[in-house]
Amino acid sequence: MIVKTIHEITNMMHATLHGDIDDTKKIHGVVIDSRQVTKDVLYVPIIGQRVDGHTFAKQTIEDGALISLWQKDHVPYPDFPVILVDDTLRAMQDLSKAYLDELHPLVIGVTGSNGKTSCKDMLYSIFSQEKRTQKTLGNRNSEIGLPLTIFDFDEDIEVAILEMGMENKGEITQLTSIAQPDISVITSIGSAHMENLGGKLQIAQAKCEILEGTKENGLFLYNYESKEIQEVLCTLDTENKKIVSFGQCGDVSITSDIEYDKEGIVFNCNILDTPVHLRAFGDFQAMNALPCIYIAKACHLKEESILNGLKNLEMTKMRTQLISVKNAYILDDTYKSNPESAKAAIDTLMELPANKHIAILSDMLDLGSEEKQLHYDVGVYAKEKGVDELYCTGPLSKETADGFNGKWYETKDEIYEACKPLLDKDCIIMIKGSRAMKMDTLVDAFRGKNNE
Repeated sequence: MIVKTIHEITNMMHATLHGDIDDTKKIHGVVIDSRQVTKDVLYVPIIGQRVDGHTFAKQTIEDGALISLWQKDHVPYPDFPVILVDDTLRAMQDLSKAYLDELHPLVIGVTGSNGKTSCKDMLYSIFSQEKRTQKTLGNRNSEIGLPLTIFDFDEDIEVAILEMGMENKGEITQLTSIAQPDISVITSIGSAHMENLGGKLQIAQAKCEILEGTKENGLFLYNYESKEIQEVLCTLDTENKKIVSFGQCGDVSITSDIEYDKEGIVFNCNILDTPVHLRAFGDFQAMNALPCIYIAKACHLKEESILNGLKNLEMTKMRTQLISVKNAYILDDTYKSNPESAKAAIDTLMELPANKHIAILSDMLDLGSEEKQLHYDVGVYAKEKGVDELYCTGPLSKETADGFNGKWYETKDEIYEACKPLLDKDCIIMIKGSRAMKMDTLVDAFRGKNNE
């Protein structure tokens, strides 16, 4: 983590020290949540829509924080030492940029409507075989989360893998201004955030900000099957970047059928001599592995390291995680959902061997004016693919149930009671919904943890 003297971080932010304190004392880490204060951290008070972090600054000092930032427009200044800045969020971002520039690791930036977390996990697993590698933890991929990720990096880091999320145009540009990638990836373009951006082409334009923010002579990889990215690339200056595509007909591609077992999937890739054993489920996960394989080879990692990294992959939880419960399996894909990822999860469900294939689906959010039709289409898709039974909850998922002629329930508790007998059968139960729907609580219920 970042360990710097007060004098050093004040200079890194071009800020001013207010109050009497020994500026040779060192901060050990950065927090924005007053409840997470530990000894000698730097506290950054963020001004939110409902809460102003300055309210808690004094308490953080009493709880052990070494010093706090303080926004200059908050007068009078406090009676304890602070670092005065024009904007606390901007100052935190500036500090993280200066710290990352000082560490100077290879920076790999990953974005995409679907697959960015899986791609990040794969890159980390591969590069960790040979390099001191750190990555974004959880979903800390925003204008606040990315700086906090960087502050956790150790001084001996060699490879930094940064997930970059967005909901609106300009947000990826903001992130790449903090951490300009040497290598960048767009995994896919989907329907998420259409409510904010208007359509897939606009989403692709926003995602392609990562290309524009990639260092000169850097490497950029994109999903060849996302036609919207190709449309945007035609409008951008790519002369000083190396552009590589992956997917069907791309520069990097899958050259065999994808085989499934209870451990993961197996496939061949056109730039490897040996079949890939990937500890993940879904044809889309094979697609997510392609840019990781290319990047590792471009960085001269051994083929053995690539294969071992993918074979021993530890995925972030709630992403196509197969869990044994009694005689059945739960396919936990509850982290988020949109039409593309829901259909991909259905495909994955149907590839896994079992006597019965069950889907439990909840609402997909932020889809704009077409949300009802998109939910209905997922139900139709599940029926066409051969799903045996479909259970739904959430107001929009009534449309999904109608598209399938499946069952809809008011609460997750009702679904739990209806599906509990299935655990004694040879079946796979796939569970998915947008993060706000908290479908992971249903997974916990099936596993015998506390039901909500």
